[in-house]
Amino acid sequence: MEEAVNKATRLGLGGIAFTDHFDIDAPGDNAHFSFDPAEHQQKIDYLRKKASIGIFKGIELGLQPTALESAKKAVALFEFDTIIASVHFVDGVDPYHGEYYGGRGEIAAYSRYLETIYECISNYTNFDILGHFDYIVRYSPYSDKCLSMKRYGDYIEPVLKQLAHNGQALEINTNTYRTRNGMTPVLDEAVYKRFRELGGEFVTLGSDAHETSRIAEGLGEFLPMLYRCGFRYVAHFEKRTARCEKIELT
Repeated sequence: MEEAVNKATRLGLGGIAFTDHFDIDAPGDNAHFSFDPAEHQQKIDYLRKKASIGIFKGIELGLQPTALESAKKAVALFEFDTIIASVHFVDGVDPYHGEYYGGRGEIAAYSRYLETIYECISNYTNFDILGHFDYIVRYSPYSDKCLSMKRYGDYIEPVLKQLAHNGQALEINTNTYRTRNGMTPVLDEAVYKRFRELGGEFVTLGSDAHETSRIAEGLGEFLPMLYRCGFRYVAHFEKRTARCEKIELT
């Protein structure tokens, strides 16, 4: 964490949020998908005393329909600046390892993921940001690596409406748009345009770094797109409240 703060400072960032994974009932070895929030926050308190930038206490809360009540109880034990809600597992399977896609066509695989997101955020609303809504395309074997409004709008639109109604943010996660196995996922601009049309106010940018070298990677690349979609600000969260920074295009 100290290395990350130093890197963020050298990059000239105004702050950094630590949002490590916390998935309850993760398939396989659960220890790989959780952390100790008390230890995490104690370290942040220590770093805040000597840092010249903001350091924010966050969590990336993995949601599954069968573990929403457990997630609610876990989060209630601590105070966070920001809570990212993400779906990493579908029907007890981790798409990262590839078996999720076996025997499924592209439309079935992608649509089931979006259905799971909607089910989770409809029944669990204590979060600020929906993380990587198109995570499912990162590791898919299909040639179409885009959750487009044209093809998947019937599944995406209810998610966008829910977020807009609750004043929650939709993330652009730059880690998704890296080349893997010779293929690079594509972000459909129409998703964010529609989110704005539905009354969505907040979009956040996250590099989902997982390593110091990738902190803030690609964040500026999506600002022109957001501006075209009607957004004039990007957001981050402090004490669960959105703080907005004006988009300035050069």
